[in-house]
Amino acid sequence: MIVIMPFTRVEAKTLGDLKDELAALEKKQAEAEKNKNLTESEISTLTSEINTITSNIEKTKEDIKTTEEEIKTSEEEIEAKKEEAREERAAAREAAKAEREAARAAAKAEKEAAESAARAQAEAEAAAAQMETAVEEVLEIPAETEIVE
Repeated sequence: MIVIMPFTRVEAKTLGDLKDELAALEKKQAEAEKNKNLTESEISTLTSEINTITSNIEKTKEDIKTTEEEIKTSEEEIEAKKEEAREERAAAREAAKAEREAARAAAKAEKEAAESAARAQAEAEAAAAQMETAVEEVLEIPAETEIVE
């Protein structure tokens, strides 16, 4: 008789093998729990960092807005100063023009006064010459001439 038996491999685990397996699984679970705790801690740290960065971004936005307002104010002040300088230059040009006109008028008046003085001098000299001639004519009148009053 021939008995044919299939060859099936059966693994039997001993109690020790099962305990070792349990210990390994418990170790894996503990490690997974530790990793989970680390991940939660990292998440908490990252969340805190994100909140800090967000706060810094908001502050930077406020600083930018303030700086933009300061720039706008400065630009307005610069434009006002430019306008003021233009007005001062225009006023200075007008004053210089008025000064030149006054100098011309003074020079003209001085020239006219000099011409008038020269004419008066010439007239006075002419009158003096006429008077001198008249006096000489009177002095040349013979003594026998009677002066009638």
